[in-house]
Amino acid sequence: MKPEIRVLIVSRDEMLLRTRELMMGAYFHATGVGRPSEAKAQLQAMHFDLIVLCHSLRCDEGKVLADIAHRQQPPGKVLALGVRTENSEQKSWADDQIGVDAGPFGLLVKSASMVNFKIKSKAKTSGQHA
Repeated sequence: MKPEIRVLIVSRDEMLLRTRELMMGAYFHATGVGRPSEAKAQLQAMHFDLIVLCHSLRCDEGKVLADIAHRQQPPGKVLALGVRTENSEQKSWADDQIGVDAGPFGLLVKSASMVNFKIKSKAKTSGQHA
């Protein structure tokens, strides 16, 4: 059974958006939108525990969405995706950052930790044999 954790994913890249929405949807109530204006409407209509802002958004768009998320009660957490985890431009408006180089599982684990949810994965814990 999925927890009642709502995640909003914002990305202009349709393929990445759908992939992330499906992956996150296995664990959370995930909603994906492709434009900042859609994200703004979603954030004003309902509460999200976590907002994932993909690297396809401009920094100013991310900041506006983060500001809206942080004004929610309780405040939503914002995860900004960058091109790389290390040496990426710091986005002070985000609660945390991760690079796409962390991969889908890295994104999932980071997202879960931000909303205090423990991911249980047999694939990652059962001894992987070469």
